[in-house]
Amino acid sequence: MMQTVNEVLMKLGGPRFARALAQAGMSEDVLLRLSAPKSVRRFTLPVRMDDGSLRLFTGWRIVYSNCFGPTKGGVRFHPATNEADLTGLAFRLLLKCAVNGLPHGGAAGGVCVDPKTLSIRELEQLARAYLNALGEEVGPDVDILSPDLGTDARTMGWMADQYNLTRRASIPGAINGKPQALGGIPGRPGATARGAWNVLREVLAERELAPEGLTFAVQGYGSAGGHLARVLQKNGLQMVAASDSTGGIYAEAGLDAEAIWEAREAGRGIASLDIPGAQALSTSEVLTVKADIVIPAATANQITAEMAARLQCQMVLEIANAPICPDAEEIVTSRGIEIIPDVVANAGGITMSHFEWAQNRGGALWSAEEARSRLDTRMIATAARMLQVARSRSVSPATAAQFLALEQLSAALSR
Repeated sequence: MMQTVNEVLMKLGGPRFARALAQAGMSEDVLLRLSAPKSVRRFTLPVRMDDGSLRLFTGWRIVYSNCFGPTKGGVRFHPATNEADLTGLAFRLLLKCAVNGLPHGGAAGGVCVDPKTLSIRELEQLARAYLNALGEEVGPDVDILSPDLGTDARTMGWMADQYNLTRRASIPGAINGKPQALGGIPGRPGATARGAWNVLREVLAERELAPEGLTFAVQGYGSAGGHLARVLQKNGLQMVAASDSTGGIYAEAGLDAEAIWEAREAGRGIASLDIPGAQALSTSEVLTVKADIVIPAATANQITAEMAARLQCQMVLEIANAPICPDAEEIVTSRGIEIIPDVVANAGGITMSHFEWAQNRGGALWSAEEARSRLDTRMIATAARMLQVARSRSVSPATAAQFLALEQLSAALSR
């Protein structure tokens, strides 16, 4: 049976988007424009492996809408990459740009591959092949690429170099998340964490809660979750549980976020750490420990309906994109647990990517202090708008963020 426009949008945006959509009073034309991506590209990437054999990898690039300006979105190298997930991610990137007032549309792309199984040379060949496959559909005025799961500054550097080679020019604004030597912006490492802390601080102030002494648990101790854990610890919060892909640990008396970060940087997984008083947990169990704030910072759909009934927290700070399954969200909210939504909470990364694009386009170099100051200003302002809408409409911050997005989308698509 063919889905209706509303059903498609509800599937893409989830329960909180559906709640806002039901009250927004948007025109049928706008809804129809929002119901499908602008373009979906699927391509085969041939890569010559180190042993001389040839392998074919499948890649995608989904451009959802360029209604606000050139699209922006990550490129992931992950074995679970697929078209449906990328479409949903591109849609959420569009919402994120709308909520945060960024002059970009939403896009997402990736390759179905486990990057851990490839050599450095093979990874480089794959990155360059991906860029070549996009042809003229990538560029600072068209579609801007950024790192995502399985990609990093080095990957973006390869893509930036390949872009310049094919154009026979130096055009740094096409690729974000590059090394500073290639036009990357200082202050990008830790930008998602810094933005999340600014948002959390505004929410805590609104709820008249002091940060000092609050406890938190982090699922996903990578570049976002690990950085955030350290920022929270420096501001008086205490980490009681953490996990990475190897497993998790819990200690009621607290864990040292800095020490765990240093161990991870040295190549040691959390499951291998011998910390007195800590007990081993599975990666998913970390989300169900007793803590004031639970932080899913790994991948989507980590909080299932079964897990939602077991949460022992006051707040869920969404650092991963869409970490709560659609059928679990009502359970979470019905239990009085507040959700600080991903489209605001994790927007520090895309905001800093926008700054990198603006820096590249303008030709001026920003200092780390300037970039961080501008990031703080933007994140605090967005959080304040979200909380103001939540008060005025008597809705949750998660739903309020969707109202902000829909307001901007309606204005941009009503033509």
